[in-house]
Amino acid sequence: MKLLSAAAAISACLLMSGNIMAQNIQIKVDDKAFTGELNNNDAAKDFAAKLPLKLKFEDFGTTERISYLPKPLSLGTAPRNCDPQKGDIAYYIPWGNLAVFVRDFRPSDNLVPLGKLSSKSLEVIQESGSKDVEISLVK
Repeated sequence: MKLLSAAAAISACLLMSGNIMAQNIQIKVDDKAFTGELNNNDAAKDFAAKLPLKLKFEDFGTTERISYLPKPLSLGTAPRNCDPQKGDIAYYIPWGNLAVFVRDFRPSDNLVPLGKLSSKSLEVIQESGSKDVEISLVK
């Protein structure tokens, strides 16, 4: 019984932090399409509601590729900080941009965790140059 209670407590904690994955997405450049997953938090849900999107990504230093969203995300109760790892998708509040991390980064405020890309999706975004990247929901 204690094991079940511990599992329920961990699940509740993950759900509240927005780390449980909720929605699959597709990342497509040219004819290459791979998947990712969005977290189960208010900001990720708002991002999903805005899909499909065509975005152009640019390098931001050597740690991330960024793209500006057409409209700001509604954050609701989503966490406003995270410790991004390679493959993570996040929303940077001050600039209103989407950030895809190509390397691990340090814990950061004003960075909302949105989800995680598969290694192939990350590779496609890294190699996209100035091409359109289509992001859509997987139905």
